[in-house]
Amino acid sequence: MIKLEFFKICASGNDFIVIDNRKKIFNIDHQENLVEMLCARHYAIGANGACFIEESETGDYMVRFFSSDGVESDFSVNGVRAAIRVASEKEIAGNTQYIETKAGMVKGEVAEEFISVELPELKSLDVKYEMEIPHNFESKVVEVSHVDFGFKHIVLKVEKVLTFDVKNIGAILSNHIKFQPGGVDVTFYDLIDGHNMNIVTYEVGVGGAVNASGNGVVSAFVVADAKKEINSPMIAHTWGGLLKVSKKGSTIILEGEARIAYSGFLTADMLNFDIEKARKKHSLL
Repeated sequence: MIKLEFFKICASGNDFIVIDNRKKIFNIDHQENLVEMLCARHYAIGANGACFIEESETGDYMVRFFSSDGVESDFSVNGVRAAIRVASEKEIAGNTQYIETKAGMVKGEVAEEFISVELPELKSLDVKYEMEIPHNFESKVVEVSHVDFGFKHIVLKVEKVLTFDVKNIGAILSNHIKFQPGGVDVTFYDLIDGHNMNIVTYEVGVGGAVNASGNGVVSAFVVADAKKEINSPMIAHTWGGLLKVSKKGSTIILEGEARIAYSGFLTADMLNFDIEKARKKHSLL
């Protein structure tokens, strides 16, 4: 019987399921409900997303990223840091790792429980990006910033993140017609001082705010950096803890904790579980 090992990784409040899929045990292109099932809290392992380590011809390995709704994304900063932790634990790669992603090749470093990753090249940045929003807001047009690292992100500076309506406004901006189909993640930030920011991200794949988003943190940093509001290194204060962002030339580096919470093996019961059927049954109770 094949043992299907998984790792549960906590990366600064973001939790991921990481699976070594180099032997192609899972054909994830044809198992659409697999990730949604594994990430379902209360029913299965539960996580913000899942990462699959696969073979690479150009790097130490390749990582594919999926949100908890089962939708694949090109890149996840905290997701790749989770994969780096597992690759180090399983000796797939050493302390310096080169990881192939759909957004490009990235470099990661392991230093005890801290994992850093260099971001793919910034493709575009528009700090004055206008979006029309519903009439029940104060203005029909809101000015945000649009970031594209290979993953697209909307960033909005607010007066105070802790009291801002992240859930409702995040949902409206995330599902804006400009970003259909699929939607877009939205990050809100405020400035503490020249080296510190409060940051929270609404993730479309999760359907709500998350404890921490590496994508959101680096997106907020490049926007604030372009506006000359922040200096490197920057400490991001998120619900899940602290993350450090540094800028060396044109390279953006994010560093933070990534810990193995536990590991185990997927059972036949779990792999045969129908999450949609369970949810429909629960809704009838």
